[in-house]
Amino acid sequence: MSETNGKTILAIQNDPTDPPHLVGRWLMEIGFEIKILRAYAGEEVPTKVPENIFALLPLGGSMGANDDVSHPWLAREKMLLADAVSRDIPIFAICLGAQLLATALGGEVSRAKVGEIGIYKINRNSISDSVFNFGESAISAQWHQDSVSKLPSSAVALASSEHCENQIYRIGQKTYAVQFHPEVDAGIIKLWEDDADSAFLGSGKISVLVEMTDAEKELQRIWKLVIQNWGELILHD
Repeated sequence: MSETNGKTILAIQNDPTDPPHLVGRWLMEIGFEIKILRAYAGEEVPTKVPENIFALLPLGGSMGANDDVSHPWLAREKMLLADAVSRDIPIFAICLGAQLLATALGGEVSRAKVGEIGIYKINRNSISDSVFNFGESAISAQWHQDSVSKLPSSAVALASSEHCENQIYRIGQKTYAVQFHPEVDAGIIKLWEDDADSAFLGSGKISVLVEMTDAEKELQRIWKLVIQNWGELILHD
């Protein structure tokens, strides 16, 4: 790990089986400190970004973005994300985090016609972007049955997949959201299969562990570069 750059990213963990994992490791490699807020365990989510926090990393979870009653911290998390956007504090939002960000800013999340579980190709559109510079397409690890069906007016779509129109979107110049899971490896996928949620149970799939293991090296090659591109962008902006 490199010397710390003195900047702290707050990772909001919404599910015990979805930590920052690889994304946290890659950001630490370029000097960031990662502070994990375990919202799922009852740690209080602030509604304003704390003064010592440089950026936010809202993570995935098996709940829905509108499940505020059964998961009360989600309402506070959406307020936190809206506050960050209003103050131009960078965000990298993953899966549920991307859905929470969209709803916090007036977008909509709904049940996808076809959920995505496993390895799927995503396709970039024609909008140039210095962070997601992987070319026309890339493989991704997917695990979702909901998706952002309507982007906030402030958002720009950057990529889609066959079954999901908004795989990547950007707000401003420093906030990004992805529907897929750059943070996971085969070990995390095994946890998700062992503790199957409704997305997996409804997919009709028995296991995606073999395809995930086969794709792991390529996934990490692609998404490490993207995550560190974002880290360098927000650090030197």
